[in-house]
Amino acid sequence: MTDAPQYADPDRYADLAGFRGEWRDLFWNGDFLELMSRRWGLDGVERALDVGCGAGHWGRTMLGLLPPSATMVGVDREPDFFALARSTARERGLSSRLSFVEGTAEALPFGDDSFDLVTCQLVLIHVADAKVALREMLRVVRPGGLLVVVEPDNRAGNLALLGTSDRLDDDAIADLVSMQLVCERGKRALGEGDNSVGAVLPGLFGELGLDSVRAHTNDRCIDLAPPYQTASMKIALEQELSWARESINMLLGTHDDTRRLYDAGGGEPAGFERGWAAVTEWLRRFERGVEAGTFHAGRGFVLYLVSGRKPAAKG
Repeated sequence: MTDAPQYADPDRYADLAGFRGEWRDLFWNGDFLELMSRRWGLDGVERALDVGCGAGHWGRTMLGLLPPSATMVGVDREPDFFALARSTARERGLSSRLSFVEGTAEALPFGDDSFDLVTCQLVLIHVADAKVALREMLRVVRPGGLLVVVEPDNRAGNLALLGTSDRLDDDAIADLVSMQLVCERGKRALGEGDNSVGAVLPGLFGELGLDSVRAHTNDRCIDLAPPYQTASMKIALEQELSWARESINMLLGTHDDTRRLYDAGGGEPAGFERGWAAVTEWLRRFERGVEAGTFHAGRGFVLYLVSGRKPAAKG
């Protein structure tokens, strides 16, 4: 095991985060996002920023909701992601509307009041202080402009994912959840973020003085049911079985990263062994059930969409 997280390697992180392929499209139904675009009033956006853009999935998704004349800038601290982002943009005919710049959420390389819309997806779970990053994102939004942040509550979401056709017993679930809580504590202690930050975002928006703060949850489950013939189920299984072959799971990721965070959270070795045994059993039941054509689950997860507007300039 190494002290460095596996996601420190951009190529490895692209695999761990599902940047390749269509798996991240399963987070959303298109008609729900179209509804949200009307609620947010995105028809008036001309210049947008996607913070922590990675390989560009969320930026492309949001760009599809904006007027045809609108442009999107993606900013990320890891420029190695940009080759994949640019390649996908070319394939989808978006190169003229998308550009990418190196930078961090805490120090965005743009002037004040630069964008009509600033947004991010699954980024604040990785920053040391979400409020610092939000304040910086708010700085570059124009007065009256919109901030939209999409982040999970993984404490709640993981419990939902555990509700499958072949459930673990209660003691195993308790061991797994206990390990998750210690890992969250360790991640915060290391300054690497909070995996359940979505639950506190409406309050942070209020503390920062945004107007018209609203919170929604996503409308999609990554559901599976035999015979797994729908397009979305095929996409889910292709990605998740490839992870499973490496003993990577959606609950906590890889063994080494989980152990690193668990140790940082002050967990006892025996607790880790029990928790990881439960994770492994959950993953093996998934694999066996899919192979036998018996696995089924709703697999809902908790992903918050929190929005607010920068107060208009006084005068």
